[in-house]
Amino acid sequence: MHRIRAFYLVLLLLAAPLCPARDLAIVVNKSNATSSVTAAELEKLLKAAVQNWPDGKRVKVFLTDPASKQGPADIRMILQRAYKMKPEEIKNLADAHKADMQVVGSDEIVLTMVDNNPGAIGIVNVYSINSHIKVLKVDEKLPMEQGYLLHGN
Repeated sequence: MHRIRAFYLVLLLLAAPLCPARDLAIVVNKSNATSSVTAAELEKLLKAAVQNWPDGKRVKVFLTDPASKQGPADIRMILQRAYKMKPEEIKNLADAHKADMQVVGSDEIVLTMVDNNPGAIGIVNVYSINSHIKVLKVDEKLPMEQGYLLHGN
């Protein structure tokens, strides 16, 4: 019985890199007047290159910890598509911008932080979205639409 479980565990671990990334969403506080950004604007927001929203609120980025349950394919997609950076570059960026970027343990915490911070922006799995936040369009597309920046396939 233990050999069968071990076999399935090894099979799952080997298959994990082949699993497609899930659909992710860019979320902001409901009070944020912005409803759409371009991919280039999003990259600047997530890299803390833009420090304030058009209404003057301070941008604060919340991301789920790569070591959490969020899959490696999700993290790879975020790094490649939104940040256009390698993992070590993201770590250096986050260390350099501790006041503006925070890595938390789950999508639920990201959503709570975005809900409680008027200038917040975060990235979560689309199935974590709730009514307390607003989903941003990226290049005029919503999550799960073909061509959306963080669409899983």
